[in-house]
Amino acid sequence: MIEDAVPGADERGEVTMGAPKVKVHRRKPHSKPKTPKLEAIMPPVASAGAPVSAAAAPAPTAVRTAARSLTSRMRPATSRPVASAWGAFRADPVIAGRSLRGTYLLRAPSVGSFCHYITDGADLAELSTVGLATMMRERRALRCAIIAVLGAAALAAALFVAYFCLTPATADADSPYLTAEVGEAKSTSSALWKAGTIPSLYQADPAWVDMPYGQATLGEAGAAPCALAMAYVAVTGNTDRTPVDFAQWAIDHDLTASGADTVGAYLTSAAPDFGLALTPIKAERRALRHAIVSNTPVLVVTRPGTFAPTAIVVVLDDIDRDSHIVLHDPTSPTRSGKGWLFTDIVGAAEKVFEVRAA
Repeated sequence: MIEDAVPGADERGEVTMGAPKVKVHRRKPHSKPKTPKLEAIMPPVASAGAPVSAAAAPAPTAVRTAARSLTSRMRPATSRPVASAWGAFRADPVIAGRSLRGTYLLRAPSVGSFCHYITDGADLAELSTVGLATMMRERRALRCAIIAVLGAAALAAALFVAYFCLTPATADADSPYLTAEVGEAKSTSSALWKAGTIPSLYQADPAWVDMPYGQATLGEAGAAPCALAMAYVAVTGNTDRTPVDFAQWAIDHDLTASGADTVGAYLTSAAPDFGLALTPIKAERRALRHAIVSNTPVLVVTRPGTFAPTAIVVVLDDIDRDSHIVLHDPTSPTRSGKGWLFTDIVGAAEKVFEVRAA
């Protein structure tokens, strides 16, 4: 605000003329809110042996009540729903007891958590009171532990059943396929191999008996490669392939298992690579006789527990004067030197293939 200039004297006593007088209004800084002192909020602390009287304690206020709640002791956790009022608070006795003992349950399923449940006296008492179903609904660790134990038991049972189901079958004592081996496994010399004649090739031949074959050796599980090699020589007359070549093909294509389906898949898959064509035929007397008299090698995949504990392959060669089948068994020189009834071969056959040139 500007006032009219009047003659006068300044602070030093000098007269000023003609200069306007200006008044400057300055704002006062805002005052900060006062923070109540701790002594005004908290009740006074009595010294040892001198309790504070009720009259000396200040009256409770909203600020004092909030401060007191912040400095009070922490309440134990509870898994039970409580009312909003503090007076309705009630701790879970089981959790409170474990808190005092310093033990806490694992949240991940483990054998340790399950053993803790079955050995804890408080849990056994609760189990007898509320039952297992209720405890499993309320306690995640117990539920996971029981599920893990049941899953492990189911897996063990499945492995137990699989072990006995996959165990190699054995022939009965009176089975016609059960024979005593009296001769040495000696294969036909490659100098005598020719077309139209099926040579005898045995998996126990010293030339390849120790060759690795899958999880075993060719001398232990190499019936299929030996049988396919016999059919190859009879159809093509070539001498450039041995059971080692046919076994290596099975290893390269992961077809060395002894199951009937795997053996059948090996024969049908490997034959085209060696210039052979396999035609499935029925395992019956008439079909077998027709294929044999046609001077065609016949591969028979046998059922486990007949010629061998696992599935093997035999090669049907001829029919003798007694109307018995003459065959070549890569696993047994004794069975290769006897005649077989058609009913025995039909009863042992799982898959039958007629072999011709591709």
